[in-house]
Amino acid sequence: MINRIDPGLADRLLDGPLAARATDGGTRRDGTGSLTPSGALARYFHGSRRFSGSVFDSYAGGGDRPGVENRVTHEDVLAVAAVNVTVSTRLCRQLLHDPVAGRLEQLLRELPTDVDLWDADDDLLAVAVEAWEVIRTLDEDGHGSADRWVTASKLLARKRPRLVPLNDEKVRRVVALADGTDWWLSLREALRRDCEDNEVRHRVRRAMFEASVPGYVSVLRSLDVIIWTHATAPSVPPARTGAPYPL
Repeated sequence: MINRIDPGLADRLLDGPLAARATDGGTRRDGTGSLTPSGALARYFHGSRRFSGSVFDSYAGGGDRPGVENRVTHEDVLAVAAVNVTVSTRLCRQLLHDPVAGRLEQLLRELPTDVDLWDADDDLLAVAVEAWEVIRTLDEDGHGSADRWVTASKLLARKRPRLVPLNDEKVRRVVALADGTDWWLSLREALRRDCEDNEVRHRVRRAMFEASVPGYVSVLRSLDVIIWTHATAPSVPPARTGAPYPL
């Protein structure tokens, strides 16, 4: 696996989404409280406005629950709708039936459900990338889909919530990776820096505790939510031009 790491990602996360108070002065566009990491998680999972994505991990018992962890199910396809992905009938058939379903099952069997991204070695991530490519390159009506990379990322995040981060245009806008660098590899490095003293993980876990995040929600998924909240704040700049390959 080629080393395409953006070494500045950890600092951008700490100074941006994981800062004690977000750069908009602490007020959401609707004026309801501060954009602290814990505030973002509390609103997302417990707020009066019910975010559909709050059921992404828990719907039908989760995508990584025993018995279904190695195959894409109808429930997984429905769950990704909670995070703004629409799976067409044709694509659903491809995902749920051979040969695609069989190939994905083979790959998922090589991806443990209990490994966090920061502990994953290159060989494990290479398998995850292969599974991502299987979904991303599926043909729909003979021409594919320009945003299939988003579908692939979110389906795999449902199946392996500790290993695969969510990825879409909102994430790309916030993380602003350097050209030619890789999101998964760069985030793994950001979550590994200083080993057990990693400040990114520390701040996410502290926010999870303060917000009473449900126990089934992973550190990685909580970081996803914090980044998404930051991305939807009015102070976040427009997406960069010349964005890197979206993995």
